Amino acid sequence: MGAAGAWLRRLTSITSLLFGIALFEELSSGVPSGGAPDIERAFGLSHTATASVLFLVPGVVQLVLDPVWFLLAERLGRPLLVRAGLGVMAAMQLAAAVAPGPVTLAIALSLWGVATGAAMSLGELALIDRWPDQRARTMARISLLGLAGDFAAPLLLGALALFAPGAEAWRTAFAISGGLLAVWTIAVSLRRFPAPAVAAADDEPPLWQAVREAIRDRVLIAWLFGTALCHLLDEILIVFASIHARNVLGASAAEQSALVGAFIAGGAIGLLWLDRLLTRHSEQVMVIAAGIACSVAFVAWLAAPTVWLSIALMVPVGVTAAPLYPLASAQAYARCPERSSVVLVTSHLFAPFGLALPWLLGWVADRAGTLVALALLVAQPVGLVVLGALTRPRPPAPPAPTPAAPVTTDDRDSRDSQTGDVP
Repeated sequence: MGAAGAWLRRLTSITSLLFGIALFEELSSGVPSGGAPDIERAFGLSHTATASVLFLVPGVVQLVLDPVWFLLAERLGRPLLVRAGLGVMAAMQLAAAVAPGPVTLAIALSLWGVATGAAMSLGELALIDRWPDQRARTMARISLLGLAGDFAAPLLLGALALFAPGAEAWRTAFAISGGLLAVWTIAVSLRRFPAPAVAAADDEPPLWQAVREAIRDRVLIAWLFGTALCHLLDEILIVFASIHARNVLGASAAEQSALVGAFIAGGAIGLLWLDRLLTRHSEQVMVIAAGIACSVAFVAWLAAPTVWLSIALMVPVGVTAAPLYPLASAQAYARCPERSSVVLVTSHLFAPFGLALPWLLGWVADRAGTLVALALLVAQPVGLVVLGALTRPRPPAPPAPTPAAPVTTDDRDSRDSQTGDVP
């Protein structure tokens, strides 16, 4: 009974609840992705209109409004905005469940996306500041729970299709996601937020002034670019790998699902492994090692001639790719150890790059084939290896030897006549 009580207290602690936001954010974002075909049929939309309603409009709105949360956090504090963001996320998921048309759905998803900037981003900052010496481990745990949410969304939609078949299952999924977020909002609201390990200085400059100074930090900008590269071996890989497996290797729908499952399973293994390895190796060493291993695994996967060999080789790709994002993020956060919010605001410089990547790779795939587009994805691990090598701290130079004091006549006379030692 005592062990069960301790486990329950740990599960409901504020740090566990903040980590759990990643799971529910990915779960709720997976509902429109997995339910897209049924949403398209329900509203009679074209493919372009469906992509605009579910992804393009919410993405643009979030890109424009996301930085506002960080300004408000400076005035109102993170706890209030994290709780408010979770509440808005829950309300918008419920609104999406009863949306009468595509415009209402686009508005609900746009407001949900903006709210994730408060709940998810500010919650992440609270955890980073709680353990500033364990940034990579913190990001690895957040990423692992995000993977769990990625896996939970299709499971929810699949269960609804099995037990409550019908074209409106996506509405039920939105309602369940909204209900879970509402419960999480209440739980987070009942807990005191963790205090940062390092108290903020009284003479801190305004956020935008700190961001302007951070932009001059070339190492920070380089690692934020590396973090943006981590979009490649994520959803982009899943999309193009599935298309390649179907068109080139002749994979069935079930085999395409197995390929995606192998990547997610490998990612979970890699993140769990990273959490252990970071207790023995530095983040700089790990980012280089993971990048080299990922490059080799990815090239081997590209060369797979059969579907089942491709599925098998996708596991090591997931194992070695998943640690790259938390490691790159940790290097970026390390550049502003006392003000992590500066890093997240500055990272928005690369948000257009992240939005453009799928379109650019799609353009390449249309003209040169999916294999060429997939080959370009190796830029992520190779780029991070280069960044890790260029920014790796150099060992301090050995101290210059201290010149010996000259020996005087008195010193010689005071030495032992037999041993020559100073008495």
